[in-house]
Amino acid sequence: MKRNKYLRGIVLFIISIVLSFHLYAQDIDTQYFDERLKRIEKNIEDLQKNKLQELEKNISSGYISRVEERFGVLETQYQTNFGKYEELENKIEKLENKFNLLNQELNFRLNEISKKIDNLNINSLSIEYPEVQNQSEEINQKSVNSNTDDNQPKNFSDKDIKINYENAIKLLWSNELDKALEELIRLKKQNPDDLMPNIQYWLGEVYYAKKNFEQAVIEFGEGLKLFPSSIKGPDNMLKLGLSFSNLNKKLESCNVLIELEIKYPEAAKNVLQRAQKEKKKLNCSEE
Repeated sequence: MKRNKYLRGIVLFIISIVLSFHLYAQDIDTQYFDERLKRIEKNIEDLQKNKLQELEKNISSGYISRVEERFGVLETQYQTNFGKYEELENKIEKLENKFNLLNQELNFRLNEISKKIDNLNINSLSIEYPEVQNQSEEINQKSVNSNTDDNQPKNFSDKDIKINYENAIKLLWSNELDKALEELIRLKKQNPDDLMPNIQYWLGEVYYAKKNFEQAVIEFGEGLKLFPSSIKGPDNMLKLGLSFSNLNKKLESCNVLIELEIKYPEAAKNVLQRAQKEKKKLNCSEE
């Protein structure tokens, strides 16, 4: 019994010694790592101080002042540019207002000129030139009578219409004006949609070439009224103005030629140049 107690005591003593040694070892390890961390922190602080000192040495005394001066210049330039930007905005706004006023004035003038052109209708011209209307009716009647025995126009095929149209133009350029006129009147009665603007224009050209400017005014005016958006629109308007000029109707001629440049600004160069030349000749006022 005593022996067992003795052995138990020895075992407890050994265990206590081992535990004490383990705790001591842990305490040593903690102190070691704590000291090492402190040394690392101190090294970092020393490095930071050395870097700052080295940076301060490398930066000259005038560097900071130059940087500040540079920033001052940039700030001044920014303020100047901002002022110019505001000035440009004001100018743009004024130009927009001026453009709107000009646009309103242009629309007003276009409406006024359109009203004047509308007044150049066939009825008013027939009253002023009754002999011209009679002549046109006689030509039309002869053409109708020559087509068929029952006074009805003969229907042509599309191919025939094209051939007859080309023939009419050849007759016109060959100065066979009467034959060209008969051919064009016959074609007009067929009323081919795709060729009607051209047929109407060439009718005016025939009368213009025959120096029958009264009837030329009627034909060009009709072409302009019926087919204003066709490719012959600018040509109709130019020849209408020139026909009025040949009739010594300066006001009507000037009005038509002025509207030509407004209504067809993208017309062929030679058309616009001819209109300008005639306006200069007539001393047209655009006010």
